Amino acid sequence: MATSNNNLVTIPDAITAHKQNSKHIKFIDGSWHMPVGDNPRNGRAEFTSGPRIPGAFYFDIDDIAPVMGSDDNPKKLPHMKPSSKMFASAMDQMGILPSDTLFVYATNDCAFYHRAYWTLRSCGHDPALVKLVQGSLDEWKECGGELEEGQLGEEDERLFRMSDLGWEEKTPTYQVMSDNENDVVVDMDQVLDIVNQKDTADAVIVDARSAGRFVGTAPEPRPGLRGGHMPGALNVPFTDLLDADDKTKFRPMDEVRDIFIKAGISPDASNRKVVCSCGSGVTAAALAIGLEECGLRNKEDITIFDGSWIEWGSSDSTPIVTD
Repeated sequence: MATSNNNLVTIPDAITAHKQNSKHIKFIDGSWHMPVGDNPRNGRAEFTSGPRIPGAFYFDIDDIAPVMGSDDNPKKLPHMKPSSKMFASAMDQMGILPSDTLFVYATNDCAFYHRAYWTLRSCGHDPALVKLVQGSLDEWKECGGELEEGQLGEEDERLFRMSDLGWEEKTPTYQVMSDNENDVVVDMDQVLDIVNQKDTADAVIVDARSAGRFVGTAPEPRPGLRGGHMPGALNVPFTDLLDADDKTKFRPMDEVRDIFIKAGISPDASNRKVVCSCGSGVTAAALAIGLEECGLRNKEDITIFDGSWIEWGSSDSTPIVTD
């Protein structure tokens, strides 16, 4: 039976943890934004310019990921799950030990930091030691939290890039909890099997994109992708799970649970596993977190289709429906 978690922490609780000045408590800025529009926000640039929580590192989901076009990512998909070795190397660079408690936060009005939190919990750090801060930096400041202002220099260690570390030739010291490369994500062949098995499949697909994109009436933000959705998929726009007034917070978990159930996800935890999908694997993480936190599914019963719609919708051979 699934049970709800308490990995979501309030701003006051996060401030209390930060004030302990413990070397075993680390803060991570997981901010990310869709790179679309005339002047898109950029999480790395905003971390560099400040403000930021003192001592925090920036977890760049685009950088701590298989290089596009490499043997690990031949389809050139963005921000895919890193290998255990790459992840461990990044943790070494941030000075993080397996016993450290991590607090993942986002800048104001950032609705996309869930992927960083999901990656930290899914790549080998103890899931119980990774917390998702609920609230903005404005609230952090209003509640008396300390902020670091000013531009970081280009050589600041917090602005590392994996390509500069030579990590491929080194043995990381950080030890992941388990080498579960294939337990937390599914690939397109696995999703295609679920689609083809229809109601007999042991999993259901849930799509985090907007209702318009789901039925193909709204354009995809990335060019060249077909509109619509996978046959049999359910639609839970990730924004429905978030506080309408503050995107860095989830709605109350009883409301999140009701949203999932009304969308067609059975509250019977033994019924079917859940595959979360979205545009490119980022907002699917919000669904995965919501499902676990509200108690509808256990962590081990939730996976993310890492290629998501950018992989499915760009293929000429995958089935797509618009009803």
